[in-house]
Amino acid sequence: MTAREEALLMLNACEGFHARHLEGWSRRGLAPEEVLEGGRACWKDLGLSEGCQEKLEGLRKKQWGRKEAERSCRLGIRLVFWGTGEYPESLLGLSRPPAVLYAKGDWPPPARMDGVVGTRKCSPYGARMAREIASRLVRSQVGVVSGGALGIDGAAHAGAIEAGGTTVAVLGTGVDLCYPPEHGKLFCQIQENGLLLSEFPLSSPARTWSFPRRNRLIAGLAKRLIVVEAPVKSGAIGTAKCAMENGKDVWVVPGRIDEWVCRGSNRLIWDGAQPLVDLDDLACLPAPAQGELFQEEGSPSSPILEALGSFGDQTVDILASQVKMSAAEVLAELSRLEAFGLVRRSLSGRWSAAFGRKATSGDHSKR
Repeated sequence: MTAREEALLMLNACEGFHARHLEGWSRRGLAPEEVLEGGRACWKDLGLSEGCQEKLEGLRKKQWGRKEAERSCRLGIRLVFWGTGEYPESLLGLSRPPAVLYAKGDWPPPARMDGVVGTRKCSPYGARMAREIASRLVRSQVGVVSGGALGIDGAAHAGAIEAGGTTVAVLGTGVDLCYPPEHGKLFCQIQENGLLLSEFPLSSPARTWSFPRRNRLIAGLAKRLIVVEAPVKSGAIGTAKCAMENGKDVWVVPGRIDEWVCRGSNRLIWDGAQPLVDLDDLACLPAPAQGELFQEEGSPSSPILEALGSFGDQTVDILASQVKMSAAEVLAELSRLEAFGLVRRSLSGRWSAAFGRKATSGDHSKR
């Protein structure tokens, strides 16, 4: 465990902290571990709340970060840190991405996932549709991400597992807890056929405010979000709005207009979401957007590539400072460059240019 990782664990445990804070600190030349060691005067200067300062002080005295990492290791839980190559690129566009992810199961998650969400109090028809949709998605080599809740979420996870596919449950609690308790068996199956994922520290209980935070991760991870039965005021509607704000496709299973559990999801169609009127339409997967890496064939246009060529191996934070970009933008660009074989990452997490080969159309297709 590095000093940076220990610092990120403690910062992540503070309510209201997110990875955008790290970008601001990086622009000031501050690493997370330096901030942690700076004490209250530094934290106040950086705008951390009194509550956050008090909690950080207590966590630091207890060496909580190291203990949390050790406990995670004992439980077979993987820690995924912001600023590393394994952090999901799909979360980089969120306004407040988490600094740490706790993952239990088969890491990494599928490269392509669609979200299936809806009400806990679904109709038998809604549960059947969620199950069938998830089954069809995994048969098309698409993973299914949902929230692990009762109702539509549970039906979607079960449908993916029954079809032999991969599913990811994003939790609003610590990844070591089973909430709702009725899903104990399902969560064990998800670990064997996918992943339990959370941004919350171990043993964090279910709280009202934790579920909207969970929902934004579902929206971030999903390439397309499919809503099956959702009341007007529901977490699924919040997830759909977050997905729309992040440029994701939102599809809706139309429901009866006299059913309260369908009023929110039907309203999404009115607001511009795509109605799912034929299950065969699920196979129409939009092609992923691909950034232009070259001004002309074989000619790199990336300032990051130029910086690596000029200054040698660099960390994400240092690169962000050199090219005047956010850490999220740097990570996204590095991922694209890596797909073309133009950069590589060492075991220590440092990036370097790999000018030994040109990107070809064959390389591009493997992305």
